Amino acid sequence: MKIKILLLISALFIFNGCKKQEKSLSSKVEYEDIKVKEVKFYQNNPKYANYSFDINIQLPKIISDTLFKDFRKTIIEHIFNVNSDTININLAINNYIQEKSEAFQEPGVDRFMNKDNQYKLYSNLNCKFIYNKGNLCSYKILEDNFTGGAHPYQEVYYLNYDLSLNKKLNFEDIFISTSIDDITLKEMLINQLMKQEKAKTITDLNLFDVENPKDFKVSQMIYFDSLDIVFAYAQYDVRAYAYGAPEIKLPINLLTKYFTEDFKKRFLPTKK
Repeated sequence: MKIKILLLISALFIFNGCKKQEKSLSSKVEYEDIKVKEVKFYQNNPKYANYSFDINIQLPKIISDTLFKDFRKTIIEHIFNVNSDTININLAINNYIQEKSEAFQEPGVDRFMNKDNQYKLYSNLNCKFIYNKGNLCSYKILEDNFTGGAHPYQEVYYLNYDLSLNKKLNFEDIFISTSIDDITLKEMLINQLMKQEKAKTITDLNLFDVENPKDFKVSQMIYFDSLDIVFAYAQYDVRAYAYGAPEIKLPINLLTKYFTEDFKKRFLPTKK
C-alpha cells in the first residue's frame, strides 16, 4: 500500500512540478465550440442516398490579439491539412464538406439511387481538448465515417502542444530515440494490453505477427491523461478492424526514464 501511495505522489509531482515556474498558461485557455450539421443528397434528390455531416470542433480563443493564436493555427492545420494563414476555420469546414460531397456525387452509382433501400452515409468529425494542465495540452481529432463500404471506419489523431513555447510536441520531443526499440517498454505495453482486455496469452490479443513482446510496435501516437500517457494505435495498425484499435495506458512514473532531457527539465520537478 505504501508503495502505491509513493508512486501516486511521484506521478502527481511530475505534472504539478511546472507550477513552480511562471504561472501556467493552461488556466488562461478559453474555449470556442464550433458546431456544423449538414445533409447532402445524391444528385440533389431527397429520395436517393444522403450524406450527413456532424462537425464539432473545440478551439482555443485568441486572447489579447496574439495569445494562443499559434496554437489555434496549429490545430486547424492538423485537422484539415491546410495552411491556416490563408484559410479560416469556417472556410476549412466548408472545403472539407465540399471535398467529401464531390466524391459522393460521382454519377452512375446505382446503389445510391435505390429508393427502396436508401443509403445513409456520414462523416462525424469531433475535435476537442482531452488534457490541459501546466502548459501541456493534448488534443484529440476523431473522424468517424461511413462512405458506402463494407463497414464504417474511424481515423484518430492526437496533437500534443507546449503552450509556453508555442510548439507542437512530436514523439521525439517527449521520448528518447531508443524508446521505440526498448524491450522493457514493449513488455509493459503488452502486459498492460493483456490486462485491459483480460487476455491470458499474447495470441488472445489477435495482433499481427506478434509472438512475443519484442515483435510489438511502440506507437508514436500518444496523449496525456491525468497521471498516465496513452499509446494509441490506428485501425489496422497492429490488428484487424474487427478487434478494434487498442489504446494502452501506462502510468507516468513508469515512463520517466524514457523522457528526453528537455521534456524532463520542463515538466518534471527539480530538487532544491
